[in-house]
Amino acid sequence: MRQAQYRLAPVADDTAPAEVNVFYFGPTSGGGVEANLQRWIGQMILPAGTDPATAVTRSTFTADGMAGHLVTVDGDYKAGGMRPMGGSDDEILSGYRLVGVVVEGPQGSLFFKLTGPLATAKAMEDDLLAMVRGARG
Repeated sequence: MRQAQYRLAPVADDTAPAEVNVFYFGPTSGGGVEANLQRWIGQMILPAGTDPATAVTRSTFTADGMAGHLVTVDGDYKAGGMRPMGGSDDEILSGYRLVGVVVEGPQGSLFFKLTGPLATAKAMEDDLLAMVRGARG
């Protein structure tokens, strides 16, 4: 299911890398776009009193006729069992950014999930978005 994984070494004062994981589950698998975006958003803990409606940035784009969906959210990341670089199932990583992208391709959706400490994730984000917006069906 995981098709690729990319890492960026820590920048600024960050102490951990950021990483992008790319998933493809086939033409009819992987769940719907909204279900995946909501699941990713749910992996972030927002600061107390933060309104989730304003903390999450959402947008859409088109790449070569394919619909793309983007969410970004900053907070504490519930790494859980999905953390490829190790860690416990209940680990909470403070000061993280999550960027989730779903591209609805002609043979099924591709799912891109970037997570990492804030500065390092932001340093990796522009390249990820350029890549997905330049996708060809």
